Amino acid sequence: CRSGVVEVERSVTAVLGQDVVLPCRYRAQEGEQVVQVTWLKRGPAGHSAEVAVLNRQHGEHVQDAYAGRVLRRAPGALEDGAIVLRNAVQGDEGDYECHLITFPMGSFEGRLTLKVLVPPLPILNPGPPLEEGQGQTLAASCTAEGSPVPSVRWETEVRGTNTTRRSVHSRSASVTSEFFLVPGRSMNGKSLTCVVAHPGLRHEKRITHQLSVAYLSDASVLGHSEEWAEGMEGATLTCLGDGNPPPTYNWTRLNAPLPAGVRVKGDTLVFQRPLAAADAGDYVCRVANRVATKEARANVSVKGRAAENEVRKVDLVSASVVVVGVIAAVLLCVLVVVVVVMTLYHKRKTKRISEKYEEELTLTRENSIRRLHSSHSTDTRTQVGTGGHGGHGGAWGGGWGVLGRDEEAEGRSYSTLSTVREIETQTEVPAAPLLPAPEGKEPKEEEEDSGDNPIKQAMTHFVQENGMLQAKPTTNGIYINGRGHLV
Repeated sequence: CRSGVVEVERSVTAVLGQDVVLPCRYRAQEGEQVVQVTWLKRGPAGHSAEVAVLNRQHGEHVQDAYAGRVLRRAPGALEDGAIVLRNAVQGDEGDYECHLITFPMGSFEGRLTLKVLVPPLPILNPGPPLEEGQGQTLAASCTAEGSPVPSVRWETEVRGTNTTRRSVHSRSASVTSEFFLVPGRSMNGKSLTCVVAHPGLRHEKRITHQLSVAYLSDASVLGHSEEWAEGMEGATLTCLGDGNPPPTYNWTRLNAPLPAGVRVKGDTLVFQRPLAAADAGDYVCRVANRVATKEARANVSVKGRAAENEVRKVDLVSASVVVVGVIAAVLLCVLVVVVVVMTLYHKRKTKRISEKYEEELTLTRENSIRRLHSSHSTDTRTQVGTGGHGGHGGAWGGGWGVLGRDEEAEGRSYSTLSTVREIETQTEVPAAPLLPAPEGKEPKEEEEDSGDNPIKQAMTHFVQENGMLQAKPTTNGIYINGRGHLV
């Protein structure tokens, strides 16, 4: 800085009860000295009051009002004329002047304002007792007073609303925040925290309140089952009920006192002996606290030994029925598998037999056709050879000639002739040797002598119509279809 200028801060902040430094520094020129530093505090009416005087020769002088609270910050030259104000109070707030007397330059001064912060001391006040079933109720209020005005907020996992109001005082201000909620058992034991922030605090201040909601849950009885029977040991009945404050439990039996040998231990009714038939009845458990009273009933039945045996027999019969049913189901499955396997086996076997039969039948037909064709050709030559000796021979020769042409026109189909063997012949009949006819015989005798020929025997089952052979109708219902199959 330039010489001849006093260095001071325009505003200085102090925290109530802490020390604060009021700076004042002068940069002297060469050969210039600060002879005296005087600190003054300006009053409300513009009058100034002396605080302290720092002199190069005479030392320090502090006024009685600040005795013990004001001292020089550092010894040495008076160019640094800062003082320390200890244990600041709100009365220390105001404007301060630093007057310096230098030689040979004269007097200089600087001004600053001291602000004393008053940190708040928050207070949390719980609301009225909370009970389940109430409407919107005050849970807690938090108040903080300080200077300047502090801020207040709430931290909690409980659903609710809050309202804030402020009050201003001469040297401070207070803030009060109230938190409202609708009490429920789920809120019991939850935290409600008031958080206060202020410039005079290094960290936020927190005050935590644990919510206490009074309630009583419904009662129920646990422990009884249908297996309770005479002679059973260790039987107990437990009364289930929760509440705040913790409830008390009371056991009674409807229309009768509690049986002998039964003891109440808190919420549990203990049968200290084997069960007896007289233990049956309606047991009542009452749960109570300052909020409410609730009860639960349990109808206890004790089976006799005979009934227990009957139940065991029924269970045994039921188990036997189940076992028999399972075995029957398994056998049925095995039977179905066997039937399916046998059916598939017989189908394959039948298919093989049919294929083999068709193959043999085809070979038999082909052999029959070849044999019949061979016999037909031989017989035709015989008829042609004998036709020159008589008129009958010529007629038969002409007839077989027509038959031969018809068969060739039909594509040499021998299916009709191939079935002759299926009808008449089961064994092979040797063809008669072709011999020349005796000279003295007539053609009619030759026809009669040739009656043993298998072709002629087969032809007795057919008639000739329009140049084609047709099967004669028979009374036994056997006929030959168009493919030469026997029906």
